[in-house]
Amino acid sequence: MAVQNKKVLAQNISIGMYVSGLDRPWIETDFLLEGFYVETINDISKLQKICSFVYIDIELTKERISIEVTEPSLLAKIKTIATTDIKDISFNSHTKKSRIPQPETTYKKTSSFSSEFRTANQLYKDITLTASQIFSDVGSGKDVDLGSVKRSATAVVDSVVRNPDAFLWLTRLHEKDTHTHNRSLRTSIWAIAFSRYLGLEKEKLNNLSIALLLCNIGKAKLPFELLENEEELSNEEQLEYQKHVDYTLDALKIMGRTPQAIITVIRSHCERFDGSGYPMELMKDEIPFLAQIAGLVSYYEEITNRRIQGDSLDPTRAVEHLYSLRNKKFMSELIEEFICSIGIYPVGSIVELNSKEIAIIVEQNNNNQLLPKVLILRDDKREHVNVFKLLDLFEISQTSRVSPKIINTYPLGTFGIDVEEVTRGLAKVTEIENGMNNSWGLKNLFKKIVS
Repeated sequence: MAVQNKKVLAQNISIGMYVSGLDRPWIETDFLLEGFYVETINDISKLQKICSFVYIDIELTKERISIEVTEPSLLAKIKTIATTDIKDISFNSHTKKSRIPQPETTYKKTSSFSSEFRTANQLYKDITLTASQIFSDVGSGKDVDLGSVKRSATAVVDSVVRNPDAFLWLTRLHEKDTHTHNRSLRTSIWAIAFSRYLGLEKEKLNNLSIALLLCNIGKAKLPFELLENEEELSNEEQLEYQKHVDYTLDALKIMGRTPQAIITVIRSHCERFDGSGYPMELMKDEIPFLAQIAGLVSYYEEITNRRIQGDSLDPTRAVEHLYSLRNKKFMSELIEEFICSIGIYPVGSIVELNSKEIAIIVEQNNNNQLLPKVLILRDDKREHVNVFKLLDLFEISQTSRVSPKIINTYPLGTFGIDVEEVTRGLAKVTEIENGMNNSWGLKNLFKKIVS
């Protein structure tokens, strides 16, 4: 009979449980055996210090204590994915054959968040103007300056390759802008960051970036009413709306200089894994892989940034929603990898810590995506902070006795937090950090917060 395991949060571990698995490789711990009974309070303390959750063998545990067997929640499963090393769930899996291609290259961060942010911030402004000009040109019947698009796309790819968090952060902060061309820009950035994570070669990152900057230009040919109400269209209106793909391809065909790889992504990015997409109703592997990536990130942008902001999903709910669409709208493995790439709490998310402070996610931690780097913006009374504090939650959890955690998420704009405040706060905290020992500062700042 197969071993039946149950996931248990670290705070719920009790004496008598048989721990069969951890939320990290055994080799990274000082436990001598891969599987053991929890015998003492010290065992519990050791597990809680290094793990957010463990897996227990139900049958062996029942020999010592009485437990209820319940199905873990969908969000708990997602958090399992978010804290699992990518190699364990996909590329080198021994339990199933993944439909995700093997990585073609390895990228490493070559610039700090603060230094890349300055570059990314200016690039974001520049490429926003480029995207706006594209739609203006198409709407007035002019040719698109593909050279300008390519230069902008390449500059963004180079920045994301150096450090993806800076551009992702800007993307999240600018979510409230629902203009079609800015949607295309944000989607392009999501695609670059995701493809970087998957290890796709740089040429494919460039092709995806250009394709997503251009893929919606055909919407400039649609009636304004369709664009304003695209989330509530009748069947007849939906068919008219779907013509935007053909309009885009027609515009690029007239120009005659667009590489075929880019055309392929544009033609298929609205197709869906279960055949419910358009214009050709392709299914599964009939959809080119880069187009599957483009479709997934476009959908994520759509559900997190509705034209009516109250209908948008916060990042955590969006991830949960995506997870429910595995092998329906999108390939299961692709969704899981995307969740791993952005984290359960994506960069730019507004969160509440267990210390009751309100913060914004600034940068992901590769060691544990549930414990990212955050910028504190509100104190425990929801008041503006006098001193901005940049905290590495994972480092704090590893080097002190406190256990920082994220306990809630909020839509951008909650508590009056806006782009200007966050940008100003990040600049100030960078100035402070330049004059202090970062590790000492983080630990002591958080101690003050939780005390």
